[in-house]
Amino acid sequence: MRKFRKQGKFLCIAIVGMLVLGDYTAYSVYASELPSDNVCPEPANEAEMINITELTDEQPAEYYDDSVLIDDTITDIAELTDEQLAEYYGDSVFIGDSIMEGFRIYSVRQDNFVHDIQFLTAISYSVHNALRPVKSNIPHPEYQGKKYHVWDVLPLLDKKRVFILLGTNDLVSYGPESNRDKYKELIDKILETSPDLEIHIVSVTYTVKGKEKGCLYNPTIDIYNSLLQEMAEENGWGYINLCTAISDGEGNLEASLSSDNFVHLKMSAYALWEDELINYANAMLLETEAEAEEEYEAEVEEEDGEEEETEAIDTQENEWGL
Repeated sequence: MRKFRKQGKFLCIAIVGMLVLGDYTAYSVYASELPSDNVCPEPANEAEMINITELTDEQPAEYYDDSVLIDDTITDIAELTDEQLAEYYGDSVFIGDSIMEGFRIYSVRQDNFVHDIQFLTAISYSVHNALRPVKSNIPHPEYQGKKYHVWDVLPLLDKKRVFILLGTNDLVSYGPESNRDKYKELIDKILETSPDLEIHIVSVTYTVKGKEKGCLYNPTIDIYNSLLQEMAEENGWGYINLCTAISDGEGNLEASLSSDNFVHLKMSAYALWEDELINYANAMLLETEAEAEEEYEAEVEEEDGEEEETEAIDTQENEWGL
């Protein structure tokens, strides 16, 4: 993931910096005013933990819908063909909560590369829930009618990579640092059962301005996303920014793209996600090609060095009459 990590900081991180410095043109927020782990204590018992999932109660499919679906022509990076995109994302699993479930509903209606993506989603899913026991009252994704821990079901799917979007439900009751630590714990468990799996972290998306709940607060979401990106870079994982594409340019979810005037997304928002996924796959392709080229050049240099060494030895032996 070397070349990809060299790309500039994402807009989400830039927004965090401006907010903390108090130089944001819309309003100023200082670090001392942001929710933290100190004001988002761990719930005292499991029943209280489960209550945080009330944020994203199940909605019917039409809840995510627009009156008119957007069908804009994608004009960004276009190195990959439709077949290559289908291969890349067809070998991927998308994991997440109701926001990712909305993307699943969107994807089945399409006839392009997103149609055959494998999803593991659960309404009210979270990093904390993902680590809890598989019980009827705790959200976990289902596969073939049975609930699983994601690390147990992923080996059954035999895919190359996962894209994980979790944190919206967690930020209602927990601060960004503790959520980041739990996220790392979850990924470590996934890699225990699927050590060759590529990990790609998806940024948590914003709330509509003024609709914050608990620690689910847009400046805190920016901080959390920056922590997730740092964690991805430190571990060689991918990180894809999907919050900026559907923002209002001021660090909030664009209200016209929200289906509940809060956090959930309309189909038009997922169409913008699709554009970003195309760009991301192309960035990964370019990075892979660059790494392969570097490896090839290193091999050539090594072979050239061995040939030069052999020639030097032969020359010395001839001089010695050996």
